[in-house]
Amino acid sequence: MKRLDQISKNVLQNALRFTGRLRVVEAPRTTTTTSSGGEGEEEEGPALHQPGVTIAYALDSYGKDGSSGGSGMMMQGRKSRKSSNASAAAAGGARKNRSSTTISSSSSGALKEKRLAAYADAKWGKTRRLAAFFDPLDGSGNADAAIPTGTVFGVFDADAAFPRGEIPDMKDTASLARAVLQPGNSLLAAGYCMYSSTTILVFTLGGGTHGFTLDPTINEFVLTHPNMKIPKRGNIYSCNEAYSEGWDDNLKQYLKTIKTGKGESGQRYTQRYIGSMVGDVHRTLMYGGIFCCPSDTEVHHNGNLQLLYKSAPMAYILEHAGGKSTNGVNNLLSVKPERVHQRSPCFMGS
Repeated sequence: MKRLDQISKNVLQNALRFTGRLRVVEAPRTTTTTSSGGEGEEEEGPALHQPGVTIAYALDSYGKDGSSGGSGMMMQGRKSRKSSNASAAAAGGARKNRSSTTISSSSSGALKEKRLAAYADAKWGKTRRLAAFFDPLDGSGNADAAIPTGTVFGVFDADAAFPRGEIPDMKDTASLARAVLQPGNSLLAAGYCMYSSTTILVFTLGGGTHGFTLDPTINEFVLTHPNMKIPKRGNIYSCNEAYSEGWDDNLKQYLKTIKTGKGESGQRYTQRYIGSMVGDVHRTLMYGGIFCCPSDTEVHHNGNLQLLYKSAPMAYILEHAGGKSTNGVNNLLSVKPERVHQRSPCFMGS
């Protein structure tokens, strides 16, 4: 399993470097002081056998020494991204409209495309520098059992993290990491690639969530799930109940209510839990229900999932498919992480 983890990380990082236009770093693992005052008692980063989170910068915007790239190139990139990403955001709706002759010529279809284009223009129009993060292999602990694993990624406007025109030090990992310490609602794009009975890519540019399936005969991802929508109701809850003794009483009462069919829907919920976040959230997206990883008083005082590169991008995907997310108090996407590996409770679903 350890070897598979390292291979997945190396393949991803080498592929990013191969473009010749990206600076790729691995965020350092960190520890925090627990409430008992013991230093290093709580590890925030991935387990030692797991690949670390990867952060990538576009070198066409920054010089290799951290200085600003040519202003002409920067402006050209800004203009081209503005038009190309507006088109990309509208592509899902455009493909869907072309697939049905009854709506392809309708004014509502054209209006929808214009709205998506306007959304993308507002989101991407002022973007010059991009920073991306990758969780190379989520669910790697289940790899030996052939349970679904996946790669999670997200893209931020790096300028938003340097509001006074600062330039990051390209040789300093901590400086580079600042660009991704932003709340989830500042994401420009997010997605995951799930490796299971088939390979599925699900991503959003903020104007809708779309799913692609890898066709091995042509080695291309084919749009199979345009404009995905999570069901408004589901009857599945997904969580690790092994830690339930340390959960909040209100949460335990809620789960008892839905398990016994005494909730608003009147349906008895059933539990489905894989232990791989990508697999569990993908099923929640397809079938509805709720996925949660709460904090507990015994082991995971701040929850067990990292906010930046696990919970936030997955919540962003679900919310743009019509779902909701929270950390139990606030919307999950409104929370700004202070550290790359910071953990947070998470609840997301219908």
